[in-house]
Amino acid sequence: MSDKEIRDIDKRIDKERIREKDIDTLKVIESVFDYQTSMFVVKLMNKGIINEIGFCVSTGKEANVYHCYGPDNTELAMKIYRTTTAEFKRNWMYVEGDPRFKSYKKGTYSFIYTWARKEFKNLKRMKEADVRVPEPVFVLKNILVMEFIGKNQDAAPLLREVKLRKPNKVYSEILEYLTKLYERGRMVHADLSEYNILYFKKQPIIIDVSQAVLLDHPHAAVFLYRDIHNINRYFTSLRVETLTDEELYEQITDSPPSPKVKAIEF
Repeated sequence: MSDKEIRDIDKRIDKERIREKDIDTLKVIESVFDYQTSMFVVKLMNKGIINEIGFCVSTGKEANVYHCYGPDNTELAMKIYRTTTAEFKRNWMYVEGDPRFKSYKKGTYSFIYTWARKEFKNLKRMKEADVRVPEPVFVLKNILVMEFIGKNQDAAPLLREVKLRKPNKVYSEILEYLTKLYERGRMVHADLSEYNILYFKKQPIIIDVSQAVLLDHPHAAVFLYRDIHNINRYFTSLRVETLTDEELYEQITDSPPSPKVKAIEF
């Protein structure tokens, strides 16, 4: 048998392996998501962004997060936004007015693809501001690949699930994140609470940042005040001596909250 014949056989074997791997992937994803999303996952695998998909880390109304492996067996998280949900209708206000997404459309697929790109860009911006968030890796349509927060397939718990030994220290760290996000990132998380913070290696890690807005957003001040209120509420329940919402807002922004901002209802 010639070398060329051997190479041709090897190529056919490799193609068959890829096909079998693609079919296995489709079986995992199609049980939850549509065919188009399944094909995007396969495309990520063929690009070498991810090599293997594992278990579902978390489920939500807007998205599911899966544990997967990337090159060199690196643990990654793959967030897949649902393309058949009404939840995104209330999220238009977080995108409108953002100069980074001037050309987005309100059609379901177009908006969800924009929402995924927005989280990817927000993660990058937060990393640059030295705020601890998952490292963004790649985004394709309604799929975001990022750093897996955890080790050996053991996902880090949410902050609310942890009994903190030093809650005062964690409170201070989160306030530092809020300040860096505002001063360096020029943005606001807009949905910060104990439900959107992981705790790993004795450190809080901010997650779910798709709704984060730039400071020139018309509701940025209100969103910041709400974030502050949520963090203060939670740590007050842990008997941490917190600043008042007004004091913390002024500490971060160098100006007191306006009566309109303070009048919002939680």
